[in-house]
Amino acid sequence: MLSGMAEGRPDIPTALKRAVLVEAGHRCAIPTCRQVPVEIAHITAWSQVKQHAFDNLIALCPTCHTRYDKGDIDRKSVIQYKENLSVLNGRYTDVERQLLKVYAKKWAAVEREAKAGGKSVLRSLVETLKGSVGFGEIAVRDGMQWMLSNLVDDGVILVADLVPPGVDPTLRPVGLTPKGLRLIDRMVRAEPL
Repeated sequence: MLSGMAEGRPDIPTALKRAVLVEAGHRCAIPTCRQVPVEIAHITAWSQVKQHAFDNLIALCPTCHTRYDKGDIDRKSVIQYKENLSVLNGRYTDVERQLLKVYAKKWAAVEREAKAGGKSVLRSLVETLKGSVGFGEIAVRDGMQWMLSNLVDDGVILVADLVPPGVDPTLRPVGLTPKGLRLIDRMVRAEPL
């Protein structure tokens, strides 16, 4: 990759670079990726805007950055990933965003399995949900539900009141609600949240 100086442009100021990295949690901004290390990408090419502006910068891993530059990831999606970061960061804690990332990966896995098996995503989801609290069921230690209070208050997740038989009694199952499924679907598809 060419350095900023080789392209005839100034380096991105350190404070601006830091703000973009913090916004994305120092991970790729694409919710189904979230890999490290990351690079700072211009949403609208430097050659067109000739400036470094926070609203035009996004953290992408080298693979996603290359895919974006080649057109494999469209500009509209990258703009929406950027906008969704501000929504998620403004409402949810790091722990809650980490949980949403786990659900995004589980969602992508269900979609892949459905396509590979020739099933509809809806049918695969119904099969996945059988006998669970909600999609992508995970567990948190009893008494730690407060860490997920914004997701609970927003109706995105459900924390089980009772522990199923045979499960560690110090755990509480947590799953996505139908509203949470819609949120994850919009995140993964780069739609407005």
